[in-house]
Amino acid sequence: MKKYLVTGGAGFIGSHIVDSLVDAGHGVIVIDDESSESHKYFHYNDKAKYYKYDICDHDLIKNLFNNVDTVFHLAAESRIQPAIKNPLKAVKTNAYGTCSILQAAREAG
Repeated sequence: MKKYLVTGGAGFIGSHIVDSLVDAGHGVIVIDDESSESHKYFHYNDKAKYYKYDICDHDLIKNLFNNVDTVFHLAAESRIQPAIKNPLKAVKTNAYGTCSILQAAREAG
């Protein structure tokens, strides 16, 4: 059994990836801060392990990458209106958050 980590795994695309991986018998860890305005529609798979963490908090997330075979990075501020309303938050999540994910993966080997 392989172990996967999916950032943004409670969102529309991420939740389908999580379901497919779980259905294939793999272990799945999900990082999602549930910050989307549509969070009430998030889908959760009972067989995956969820962490309501901010991907920008490197010290908090880095240990989740240990013994992970593959990372699917889907966490982002993808909606236009929130990004226009708060561009600094969008850049932080999309740019710094991605750097945090890449660094955690690199550190885990």
